[in-house]
Amino acid sequence: MKLTSAFVTLAALVSVGANAQQCSSYVIRKEIRSLSTSEWSRISTVVKLLQDSGWFTWFAYLHTSNFGTIHGCEYFLPWHRRFLKDFESIGQMYDKNFAMPYWDTLRDYARPSSSAVLTSKYIGTNGKGNKCVTDGNQANWRMEYPSGHCLQREYNNGQSISAWQSPEYMQSIMSRSTKMSQLRPAFEYSIHGSVHLALGGDMVMDWSPNDFAFWLHHANIDRLWFVWQMQNPAQNFWSIEGVDITGKSLTYGSPIPYYNDNLLSLMQPGYNNMCFYYDNGSAVSRKRSLPNKRDERKCIPRPVAPIPPLNEGVFDNVNEVPVASDTYVKDTIVSNLPSDMLDKWFPTYTTVPATAQNGTDYSAIPAPPPLDASVYSSSSVEDINTSTDEDTDYSDVDDYVSDESSSDYASDDYSAVAIPTDDGKDDDSDQGVYSEAYQMYDTEENPDAYGIDGVGPKYPMPNPFPLSAHWVQMHKLSPEEIHEHYAQAKEFVKDLNGAGYQSPYAKPSTGDADATNDDAAAASSDAAESDASDVNVVDPDVSLIMAPSVPGLAGN
Repeated sequence: MKLTSAFVTLAALVSVGANAQQCSSYVIRKEIRSLSTSEWSRISTVVKLLQDSGWFTWFAYLHTSNFGTIHGCEYFLPWHRRFLKDFESIGQMYDKNFAMPYWDTLRDYARPSSSAVLTSKYIGTNGKGNKCVTDGNQANWRMEYPSGHCLQREYNNGQSISAWQSPEYMQSIMSRSTKMSQLRPAFEYSIHGSVHLALGGDMVMDWSPNDFAFWLHHANIDRLWFVWQMQNPAQNFWSIEGVDITGKSLTYGSPIPYYNDNLLSLMQPGYNNMCFYYDNGSAVSRKRSLPNKRDERKCIPRPVAPIPPLNEGVFDNVNEVPVASDTYVKDTIVSNLPSDMLDKWFPTYTTVPATAQNGTDYSAIPAPPPLDASVYSSSSVEDINTSTDEDTDYSDVDDYVSDESSSDYASDDYSAVAIPTDDGKDDDSDQGVYSEAYQMYDTEENPDAYGIDGVGPKYPMPNPFPLSAHWVQMHKLSPEEIHEHYAQAKEFVKDLNGAGYQSPYAKPSTGDADATNDDAAAASSDAAESDASDVNVVDPDVSLIMAPSVPGLAGN
């Protein structure tokens, strides 16, 4: 392995302009289980090069040093989108076709530890001995941040993982959210925290980017944000309403912490530096112009594995379903829930048919809101990681205010359950320690809803596991607000089970997860292999592009 003295700063990797510039080329981020064997091998090779060149250490440091300003406020989604793109951009310096995969965690919600992703084939299983991960693509890795240790995992239920949020619940969140300040906390305090806590070890620490699961998980959260943007572009696409960690209102010119990018530049995949799309849910439009014949040939749709049939309303093995779970459940929701449940939990489904919310009509995206580039200057960006000065000048730009009253389904027009927001929340220091009792099924409260007497779904939807007191305290969240979000999630489960709704993903997969995906990937594998001549294979002797030194780290 050759070593170069090249020094790369992340701020210089990607240039940002205030005016939207369409990407001349882009990569497609795929669900990890849909990758062919060769595609996953290439990704694993690049990931190992990133480890060898110190980038995992750097990204863990970067996430830790910005932790207090990127959680619990509306910077959460755009900052992590920018962070993901940095990781992807560094990977593309080794392999120009490197695309960050995502993990559709929602399809695994009923029994997450049975996911094929958590096997030696992909990212490995639970930690052993001193919680050390000994299999998968990070087997026996030594992580250097914050100090030398093995990569650690510790499942939240011993050798298994408690249930987390279903694709139906995340669809409900997206349907009921009419602005960013609703969507962000609903995402952050549900599936985001649940997956981190489920895996434990490094994933429950500030330095969670040590675990490749972090990147897969946040790519999926970013994908879900994009799905929400595209489900009602006129209302959602440019929504950035919210505040920073000090309570100061964000604008399109507000700079992302650590970076010099303004918020507006990160909001549209396929433009500026965000040169990526996702494979389904919000797939790239085939109407988009392609830069050359080679790319056009590669973008011809390839055959994919068929969706397996339902057996008594459920998939026998969720690992074999070749479509995003949040996309698939739309039809089952509309077909199987009574109108009062749709009005309560999926209000947009009664106004805009779910089939119309396919997220692929790019012509429906409104023009970007105005941004006066002359008043946005990187020289005026202050380090807000530790700043609490309410007079901090983020940028003097006019707010772009969308006319929510023109929406086909403004929040006042339906009787849906309102999503709790952070608006006006007080300091949580005197609110005590968060505590939540967990019961997988509320059978004592409503026994007939869970198939016990042959009534209700055969495979009921379990309650998601609550956030931990440590997690809530670490993120400086309001225990009262977190309790409100969790109570709403439990009410959702109770209502859907009580209505007899059968989630297609509710049956825990019991087969050999490590052996799954072979059939699902086979249909596209041959086509992928046929493109090998068009792609430069990753050279194992490539010169390492070393990450910047981490301040204060032993050995630097």
